[in-house]
Amino acid sequence: MSLLIGGLALGSIYALIALGVVMVFRATGIVNFAQSELLMIGAYAYYLASGFTDSPIIQIAIALGAGALGGLVCFLVTHFLLRGAPEIVLIIGTLALLVFAQSGARLLFTDNPRRVEGWIFHSADISVLGSTVALNSILAFIVSVLSALALLVWLGSTKVGHSVQAAAEDTWRAALTGIHVTRTLALSWIIGGALAAIGGVFLSPVTGVYPTMGGDIIFSVFVVVAIGGFRSLWGALVGGLLVGLLQTFSVVVIGGAFRDIVMFTILLGVLLWRPSGLFRSASARTV
Repeated sequence: MSLLIGGLALGSIYALIALGVVMVFRATGIVNFAQSELLMIGAYAYYLASGFTDSPIIQIAIALGAGALGGLVCFLVTHFLLRGAPEIVLIIGTLALLVFAQSGARLLFTDNPRRVEGWIFHSADISVLGSTVALNSILAFIVSVLSALALLVWLGSTKVGHSVQAAAEDTWRAALTGIHVTRTLALSWIIGGALAAIGGVFLSPVTGVYPTMGGDIIFSVFVVVAIGGFRSLWGALVGGLLVGLLQTFSVVVIGGAFRDIVMFTILLGVLLWRPSGLFRSASARTV
């Protein structure tokens, strides 16, 4: 039971970052490799906030604000500074932002991990079927599921959500209908940054806060997105939980040295079966 909930908690963190990747890709078609560094920024913001306030609301608000601001910076760089550049240049630009964020964190905080307490429940545990389980692990799972549900409802049931989907489908026609495309696209990056920051809040008590904490899991996150599908929010959630469980149980069953082998074998099998991911979405195009 403890392994199951621990795997779901790890997968929930992957899912939160993957949800941001999917949001940005659906809106702009850009694969944002700097998404993991928004997790790191949110984690450092949480670390600094926990140093001067004990209010969980203020702590999460500061972390969310930092992640959202980081997402906005990524948008400004890709949309304005690199406007009109080929897609490969935009991807390299997000990689440059990844390196810049890591180097800035090293300069400000050094490579030494900073320890923080878990959000809300700190290190509190409960007993589930005879196993000791951290309350924050359960909280991470609940938050990731609620985040996916909230995004789906927001995109499908609100005017702003419809505008985001319209701008993602065709920016020129969306602009003709009166949608402020630039503002709408920026919102997708901001939401993606905020989701990554939430992941940082939950991951930081486990690993500590250090400059490369996001980079250490970025490849797992993109495995999640590839398995679930780059355009599917449900795929990001299910893929994240699946990868988290696979990594956790493979470490116990066959050893940590084979963890990545198992993960990439599953990825290869999924891509050979359904190259667009488990939750691919059908779309019509006029050629």
